[in-house]
Amino acid sequence: MAATKGLRAVWERLAFPLGFTTLVIAFVLGQIAAQPDYQALLKELLADHTLTRVTEAEGGQIVFRDETEGNYVVISEAEGYGGPLIIGIRASAEGKIAEILNLRNKETPAYFEKLRRSRFFHQFAGKTVSADFLLGEDIDAVSGATISSQGFTTAVRNAMHIAATEHFKLKPTWKQPAWKVGVNEIGLIAVFALAFFVSYAKGRIAKYGRLAMPLVALGFVGIYTNSSLSVGQLAGIVLGFVPDFKEHTLWWIMMTGVLGSVLILGKNIYCGQVCPFQYVQRGLNKISGINLAVRPGVQKASRTVVGWMTWTALMLIFLSSHPTLGSYEPFSMMFSLTGAGIQWYILPLSLVGSFFVLNFWCRLFCPVGLVLNDTVRVRRSMLGRFRKRTAKPVAVDVLPGDPGDTGDLWRKDS
Repeated sequence: MAATKGLRAVWERLAFPLGFTTLVIAFVLGQIAAQPDYQALLKELLADHTLTRVTEAEGGQIVFRDETEGNYVVISEAEGYGGPLIIGIRASAEGKIAEILNLRNKETPAYFEKLRRSRFFHQFAGKTVSADFLLGEDIDAVSGATISSQGFTTAVRNAMHIAATEHFKLKPTWKQPAWKVGVNEIGLIAVFALAFFVSYAKGRIAKYGRLAMPLVALGFVGIYTNSSLSVGQLAGIVLGFVPDFKEHTLWWIMMTGVLGSVLILGKNIYCGQVCPFQYVQRGLNKISGINLAVRPGVQKASRTVVGWMTWTALMLIFLSSHPTLGSYEPFSMMFSLTGAGIQWYILPLSLVGSFFVLNFWCRLFCPVGLVLNDTVRVRRSMLGRFRKRTAKPVAVDVLPGDPGDTGDLWRKDS
């Protein structure tokens, strides 16, 4: 018995450093494997074609000549919703697009399928290098996959406009992409403003704000924009997948609000107020009227389980350099009814569990809550050391949305 306790103590001390080390190794290996072989990617789609790389391509572009059909394939990359994407643009010597080839993308499969099934890629055929290639003007987005539509459109536009100026010596007459701040961007800023307000303010107005917060988060973040945070998005930042500010302003607002509150304020605003899925769970628990107590042993075990689940997800993401590959959260599927693989099982299980345990998913299985809350703890610990404090940590044992949360913190806002 003593030996077992000793081994457990050793494991608890080594678990984090071992897990962190393996994640670093996975990251390095994934970066090495992610270097694309453009010719091999093209041969997968054009197996019967003879391709010759044009070594003196203007503007640093990677271009292949298709000797079989006598046209060219221009390689282009951009940031999509799930990460970088690589396309090949088949174009004639006169600069007219014939076809868009999807060589590699890290989009969520369900969203990419929407693009593939629609006529989105067919819109580019026949356009010349001097077209605007602007979403909402000469290119139509696919409903429910707007960000993915933007990523592919940007890749085509960048490649064609470089070719227009460097190869065809054309003067830029096309429209430049404008920074558009619309309802989505203003609405998300308002959501975070309300979340910060109700987290710190007191009094009657703050009370009304807390009553409005569930409706705002559910209606806007969940249903209208479906912009819930996932562990894949957080891992994508580590991988360097940071989209253009002008074209993905919503992403920047979300990350600024989430990471700013954690790193600057030391408070997990997202899990505490913004996440729409928590309100779905609270509503289901309210309907059932059942709130089973979670024993301390179960709370501790749940933290171990979610730790392993998060480690596994991050290993998959880092090894593949594919952020959406390890995202197993049910958020997006809940509000868009599009999901893949294990999400079809996780969503119903988390909803059923919410009937019996308050914030079932948040408290027992959520990787986003684990990452954000642990970041808060690390920040507080570092500040404490910096200030040479030796007293007990200021942080509470369990933060809102943390695996093991008893639900008491939630009731304070009810």
